[in-house]
Amino acid sequence: MVADGTWTGSKLTAVDLVELFVSKSYFHSHFKKCFSKVPNHPLMVEWLEGDPGNRPSDLDVWGVEKVVYNFKDLTAYLEQADGKGKKKAKVVKEVGGNASNKKKKGEGKSWNGSAKKQVK
Repeated sequence: MVADGTWTGSKLTAVDLVELFVSKSYFHSHFKKCFSKVPNHPLMVEWLEGDPGNRPSDLDVWGVEKVVYNFKDLTAYLEQADGKGKKKAKVVKEVGGNASNKKKKGEGKSWNGSAKKQVK
C-alpha cells in the first residue's frame, strides 16, 4: 500500500510489524533467538527462501517430513547442526569384530563418559 500510495498512515517500521503479530518478549525469546542463527546454515536458508520446485526437500533439511514445523523443531535443528544437540545413535563396528559384533555408539563408556580404549 505504501508503494501504491494508498497508505494514509505513517510509514511502519520492522518493530511496528512485529508488534502487530507477537509480543516483544515472545519475539526476543523465540524469533530473534532462532532466526538470528539461520544465516549460518545455508541449507536452511535455501529451504526457507528457495523456489518451492527447486529447494531442498524437508527430509534433506529436517530429517523428517511434517506438515508444520515449529520453534522446537528449528531449535533442535540448529543445535544438531551446530554440534550441540543430541545425535542419533550410530551403529559402529568394533575393532576386529564382525558384522554380528556391532554395538551402538556410546556403549562401552565409563561412568564419566570417557570411552574405554581397547589395547591389542
